Amino acid sequence: MPGFDMSLSDEDYIIEKAKDAQKTNIHSAKAWMLTAKTLFPTNFKIQFEAYLMEKQSGNVQEAAECFSSLIKSRQNFSSLLPEISAIANALRSPEGSFLSQMFDNICPDIQLTILKTSVENSDDTMEHCRLLVLLLKKFPQLGVDSLVKTLISAEKFFYDNRYARLLVVETLPLLSSLESPRLLQRLVIKAIDFYNSYVYDETEHDITDPWQRLYGVLDLMGRQLGWDPFFVNYSNSLNKEQYFQKFMTLRNSEDCRQLLYCGTTFFLRALYEQKSLKGNHILVEALSDPEMPPSKRRKGDVEVTGISAHHFQTAANCWELLHSNELISREFTKLASQLQIRPWSEGFAEEFALYRGKYEEAMPPASTSSITASIIRVSINYFQKKHAACIENILTALAQLPNVEGVLEPELIIGGKHRHLHFLPLTKVAIMHYFCTILIQILYNRGDNTDLTYGHMLVLMQLGWPQEEAIFIHILDVIRQKRVFHYHLFSSYIIHIDILEELSFIWNEQGNNVALDILPNSQHLGQRRIGTRGADKGVKEDFKQAMKAQIARSNESVLNLLIQFITAERAYFLKIGSAKS
Repeated sequence: MPGFDMSLSDEDYIIEKAKDAQKTNIHSAKAWMLTAKTLFPTNFKIQFEAYLMEKQSGNVQEAAECFSSLIKSRQNFSSLLPEISAIANALRSPEGSFLSQMFDNICPDIQLTILKTSVENSDDTMEHCRLLVLLLKKFPQLGVDSLVKTLISAEKFFYDNRYARLLVVETLPLLSSLESPRLLQRLVIKAIDFYNSYVYDETEHDITDPWQRLYGVLDLMGRQLGWDPFFVNYSNSLNKEQYFQKFMTLRNSEDCRQLLYCGTTFFLRALYEQKSLKGNHILVEALSDPEMPPSKRRKGDVEVTGISAHHFQTAANCWELLHSNELISREFTKLASQLQIRPWSEGFAEEFALYRGKYEEAMPPASTSSITASIIRVSINYFQKKHAACIENILTALAQLPNVEGVLEPELIIGGKHRHLHFLPLTKVAIMHYFCTILIQILYNRGDNTDLTYGHMLVLMQLGWPQEEAIFIHILDVIRQKRVFHYHLFSSYIIHIDILEELSFIWNEQGNNVALDILPNSQHLGQRRIGTRGADKGVKEDFKQAMKAQIARSNESVLNLLIQFITAERAYFLKIGSAKS
């Protein structure tokens, strides 16, 4: 048995005996400590060692009782500060620990003392605020006004987002009311700014449903200002159209705050959802066909289709509402100036300008040379009837096409006479489909009935088939009426099986004598025509073989064929674009 320093005081001697016994016999150690506590009931050192022994043994209840006694004694309080700090840190951790369990076994009065002490002894402003949040979560009856004022007036608040996060995410949910309406408005603005910035931050994803949390802050303001609960109790399943329609009733309200804050939140959310869905899509002027049945979805004079269309129109409607009169427009501008991130400054402003037909505002700067800029120029030039510029931009874009192939866009042409915009994916097929559709319309609306024009249209409509089937039928009717069709590029570019079958049908049709001058070597056959009742059996056989050869090519890539075709016929299209209709 090791010897002990005989110069030790009685208290220290018993403590040493207890520590030594703890290594081999915990019961003996507890007996020594019980003796010490009995002999020296007010000695801080003995009480603290008793606490440490219970803590090391993992005895939650006993450790809680010992630590409570230490707090009550108020002796050598500074020596307890490291342990108080450790308890506070344990409480802030999401994972359970011995100290957090021990804290739960301490009576509320002592808990309050521990947390207040941790707050009072924190030197760092951030740490002070975090501990204050912890205190208020445990004892909300204390009120959070002082914390709110501390956070919002902190020098670092405006450039250290940790303060904003602590205020908005941790503190505001603890508020039940706030005396100052001006301070409450500042808090709502900060909450809008924080959550709007948060959803665009690609590094943080730990806050669940940030938009619903923001509506919780709006609810706090709404209850204090007597707002309609409908506007602040927004749920993810709520019908956006109904929600917006009710917003419209607030346009002429004397107090614009309800429309301003709820409307801005609704706008930012719709815009964020639109951007999240939109991905690699751009808004373009698309086409409407009065011969097709109109859509039942359209509301107003413009229909928008494609991915994110609904969210875009919601955002656009909100934007217009927030600028519907001078007062709300001025207040929205002031609010917007306080937001760190303004998502409408990138993309939406140009999309909105296009949506409202403000082509000069929507047009990309001349210095921009991306595929996106080229497509938008094509779109705007076409609908301004600037066909030369439109075709020049199509030819520019052919050299910029993306590698992703993609699929056809079924909503590029919709029924009706109204204006139609579409979110076009930046894929090779979708872009070429769009270009081919526009080129067909340019050729068709020129009123040029030449075989060359009709032949080029047949080539172009292969990619989006059967979207231009009505035009195709018109071309067939013209060929039957004229009884002749010359197109020397037929064998090079027409391979779509349906078009080939229809032309073969014309050739075999009873009662018509239609001459189809489409053989690749027809120029070398003395301009002989192939008629349905032609006597030249050799030429007739040549025609059959030529059609078989075309049908054999029907599995080739129409996409690549059309890129090749437009490039090869560059001079023709530029000439058409420059000519007056």
